Amino acid sequence: MFVSDEVHDRAERFGDRTALRVDGVRVDGASEMSFAAWDRRANAVARGLTAAGVRKGDRVALLMTNHDACALQVAYVAVLRAGAVAVLVNPRYARREIEHVLSDSGARAVVTAGDQTARAHELTSGAPGVAVLPYTDLVDRDDSAFGVDVDGDDPADIFYTSGTTGLPKGVASTHDNAAHHAMEPLKRGGTFLHAMPLSTFTGLIGAQLTPMRLAVTSVVQPTFETGRFAELIERERAMFVLMVPAHILLLLESGALRDRDTSSVVVVMFGGAPTPPAAVEVLAAAFPNATLTQGYGLTEGGNSVCVLPPGEALNRPGSVGRPMPGVEIRIVDELEHEVTTGEVGEITLKLPAGRRSYHNDPDGTARTWRNGWVFTGDLGRLDDEGYLFIVDRKKDMVLRGGYNIYSVEVESALFEHPDIAEVAIIGVPHAMLGHDVCAVVRLRDGAPALTLDDVRAFVVDRLADYKRPRRLVLRAEPLPRTGMGKVDKARLLAELS
Repeated sequence: MFVSDEVHDRAERFGDRTALRVDGVRVDGASEMSFAAWDRRANAVARGLTAAGVRKGDRVALLMTNHDACALQVAYVAVLRAGAVAVLVNPRYARREIEHVLSDSGARAVVTAGDQTARAHELTSGAPGVAVLPYTDLVDRDDSAFGVDVDGDDPADIFYTSGTTGLPKGVASTHDNAAHHAMEPLKRGGTFLHAMPLSTFTGLIGAQLTPMRLAVTSVVQPTFETGRFAELIERERAMFVLMVPAHILLLLESGALRDRDTSSVVVVMFGGAPTPPAAVEVLAAAFPNATLTQGYGLTEGGNSVCVLPPGEALNRPGSVGRPMPGVEIRIVDELEHEVTTGEVGEITLKLPAGRRSYHNDPDGTARTWRNGWVFTGDLGRLDDEGYLFIVDRKKDMVLRGGYNIYSVEVESALFEHPDIAEVAIIGVPHAMLGHDVCAVVRLRDGAPALTLDDVRAFVVDRLADYKRPRRLVLRAEPLPRTGMGKVDKARLLAELS
């Protein structure tokens, strides 16, 4: 069953149930829609796309913010029903990045809404072959059943990575890829709360398709704000809460959960970047009835490929869990030989969802997908029970005087300091050692200033001497982050240069 078929199935079985509610806004006359409305509107917009000249296989870019979540979710399914390929565009991208996405994908049209409409016209003014299609012009049409026939190996969507190593790179998925993660719906319903950017891969898979597959109501906060998010947990009686580590750290730092009733939450899902074990302990106390599920996945691989079983988030600090059914994990060295248990190497994955590919980049595809394995670029290790621990990104590892220093390990140790709110470890150039360890730190409000000696003394019993920071940079403002909430270390390094 393809994604568009899943939406139709939920509409037939749970038609009157609210599928999506956008907190605090009314966009194009509505801030929520039922499963039946989602299905009908997708038919109408698919007809509108076809009438506008979109044909099977054409690339259709979707440029909208979370304020237009209803329109975005409808448009994604509509593009699939029109037989076209959805190109999700992160509205936080700069002009150059979006122009690259439109050009690289070969987009024939841009579906847009709200405050992105004028921007879409501006961005396409020099591209006469790209049509701008406002969502409101598409939705008011015949909404009876509609769909262009597609095969499982036809392309369904293209997601662009965050671009921390250059211009964004497109990862293409087929209809079989997109439909792989089937779930049984919850007949009694429930509420799924998040503030994920919907134009990202995690935003689609985790925040759009997972609630749809569970047949629960997705409540989206357009822009993450700690006080309101905590209020929504209580007011909406949220069952599921999805966050990235940045949300977790900000929520815990703010104290917004104090005196809030979180007893309704049965699952807290988080991932996208390593979460400090000390923060996971505090998170567990804040949600006493919830299972903490830290997932691990990547755009190149698909949805989460590892999940921690109930209770293991605290029992195995730092682990992202065991492989899900059908997933295989190997840890390999530079020669692609499998390393022994407990040894650090590159994480490689074999996935039942099938191989994705880099759009317009056969060489990159060949480097990442080799002999049925995805080479992730992440460094990790497996324990003797098969639990995976993420150690670092290859590009973030600091090589100092012949020693490998994993930034995640140093960051987790520093995060235990009661006055540190955020920390990033950066490898800065050193004339003799190659690189040295720099800690970029934001302190909690009201905390006294820290010195480098203070930081080094704090980790003296936590880290080997060669891992301890040799440079400290204090920031008053939050650390810069990518659209997915990951610390933007490339930007930090540029600022330090």
